[in-house]
Amino acid sequence: MEKPDMVFNGHDGYDAVVVGSGYGGSVAACRLSMAGVKVCLVEKGQKWEAKDFPTNSFNIISALRMESQILGVSFGPKDALFQVYEQNDSLAAMACGVGGGSLVNAGVMVPTPVRTRRSSKWPKEWETDWDSCEASAATMMRIQSVPLQFPIAKIMKQIDVGEVEHMVQDSIKLSMNFDIGDTSSRLPKHQNMDTCIGCGNCLAGCPYNAKNSTDKNYLASAIQVCALQLGILEESD
Repeated sequence: MEKPDMVFNGHDGYDAVVVGSGYGGSVAACRLSMAGVKVCLVEKGQKWEAKDFPTNSFNIISALRMESQILGVSFGPKDALFQVYEQNDSLAAMACGVGGGSLVNAGVMVPTPVRTRRSSKWPKEWETDWDSCEASAATMMRIQSVPLQFPIAKIMKQIDVGEVEHMVQDSIKLSMNFDIGDTSSRLPKHQNMDTCIGCGNCLAGCPYNAKNSTDKNYLASAIQVCALQLGILEESD
């Protein structure tokens, strides 16, 4: 087992261990920390800065690790941003870094379809909290509509997105920062972000620090809570 690069909450012992820092792990770590639970989060990947994301084909290939059990071969750095595993009849692709898959997806945020919400597999108690939980996630991820001046806004309206069009009344929202001008005064201190310029590099990581990946919100909040618990930060910080 490889040594994880990220462990936070400096207690001598832990009440919970969270593995991975993608959407699932980051939300769990954040909510548990806010509830006063002593949390240890482990992440195999490194902390990626905007300037380190690949922006051309050569760099993307250099940021790839492939492991094939069938062929018995592997290549690429073990902490590569993109990790592809082939085993038996399965192929798994994932992101490796603090923020997990939120680092390398398009950040499209849509409401849960009514048909999915009505599934009998969900606990009945969830129905009363569904809307408030989605609203909380939307606020945390700071989802925004794509400004009309971006060419992608016109393209997305022309695409037949099937069921998505029935879930979204106005426009598809993304976890990107489209605010024009200086937004530092309107953001929490742990969310220092720039503005999206519509470069289309979302799936390889945002090189302009405009994507609301989980390392900028859920994980940052969890770390801040832990720091307060340890007395590293003052409440006003």
